[in-house]
Amino acid sequence: MASYSDKNGGKGLADCASAFGSVLVVDDNEMLAHALAKILDQEGWRVAICYTGSEALSQIEKELPTAAVVDIHLPDISGLVLSSKLRERLGPDRPIIILSGDASMENLRSLPHVGATYFISKPFNSQHLIERLRELSAGCAH
Repeated sequence: MASYSDKNGGKGLADCASAFGSVLVVDDNEMLAHALAKILDQEGWRVAICYTGSEALSQIEKELPTAAVVDIHLPDISGLVLSSKLRERLGPDRPIIILSGDASMENLRSLPHVGATYFISKPFNSQHLIERLRELSAGCAH
């Protein structure tokens, strides 16, 4: 089940205004997902957190995010498979950023084939992530 960042009084993704739009964060590491959500929330993004690929797929049926940040290693399906499914639903313009500690050549080579827009290695620089999200989502529908 998806959970949401709390800056807006516990309101869900569709219930509150945002300067930049919404980000779907998909990572099975709850501590990291919540830390990332807090950073994004403070920067003006609405955030939905999902811990599995199936939760993420359910979440995008409720509302399409402006962008997605996805870990490769999820408990139910690969983040690469999820990225491909997200790309089908999000269309060609909304960014999908892969955030992972697994920077193997096999994974990096597969990114364009699964519709991923950008790769950021863990541990990550939060300011770099914010800048890429802003840059890559400029012009996307919020």
